[in-house]
Amino acid sequence: MAGRRPSRSQRLPAAGAGLVLLLSGCSGPAAAPTPTSATTAPVDLAASVDHSRIHRLGRTIEVRLEAGATKGVRVTRVEIVSARVDVAVWTGAEDLDPVAQLTVELPAGHCGGDPGFELALTYSVDGGAERFSTVPATDLYGAVGRLLDRDCAASVLAEAATLETGELRVVGGEGQHGVLELPVVLTPTGRRDDVVVRGFEDTVLFAQAQGSASAADGRTRVRLARGRAPVTLLLRVVPARCDPHVLAEDKVGTLFPIVLEAPEVATDVRPYLPLSDDDRAALRRFVPSYCEW
Repeated sequence: MAGRRPSRSQRLPAAGAGLVLLLSGCSGPAAAPTPTSATTAPVDLAASVDHSRIHRLGRTIEVRLEAGATKGVRVTRVEIVSARVDVAVWTGAEDLDPVAQLTVELPAGHCGGDPGFELALTYSVDGGAERFSTVPATDLYGAVGRLLDRDCAASVLAEAATLETGELRVVGGEGQHGVLELPVVLTPTGRRDDVVVRGFEDTVLFAQAQGSASAADGRTRVRLARGRAPVTLLLRVVPARCDPHVLAEDKVGTLFPIVLEAPEVATDVRPYLPLSDDDRAALRRFVPSYCEW
């Protein structure tokens, strides 16, 4: 891992960021005025949102609109409304023929309850006058809600501690004698004392090796309380499998969950360890080295 910086600070994303969603490649103002008079949407107009596995490393979500039997629907503005995010607006011109799929970037959301997505649409039918209607949007597989839950957990952790990763390094030898090791330093901020880190979880691509701060063994328990000294947790991993196709098809194998206990965070919600693109590339390079392909 020659040439890497010894360490750098990586703060987890904070909640409450302003939210403006733009269709990739779309031009024009992002937040045109919404018509003041509302009309009833076509009964067969369906809407959903999703955060698919292929986009899990980032924050790209898909908004799907389906016109059903109604013909000639052209949508020009979509406002995504939820108690968990600020107003989100897409503008452009998409025909529902009968489906339109809008790809948008979702900034960090807030802590709270059920997100309950709704779309405020500006559209026309058969080239007629502009209409404004509100329709519920299904979180297709619950993935967008889970993304917002992770945002909440990440903001709670960021409030309680700064997180700094050190240098990824291979220790123990070559081939299957090697272990990839990453030091993670948590420094309490003093702003709260009710957050506990219980360690890391495995991924589909990596399993934790002996000596890692694994949440599975129950031995890691770091309370991020006021006046506590910085704590270094070691993430030590080896490939979970050595099938070449596992690496080739990987989408989420470098997303290491952090097990966190805090009042706002549900027991099954995990923020991900923030890693740089260089870190993720190094993790993937370690797989063929370890597996001796």
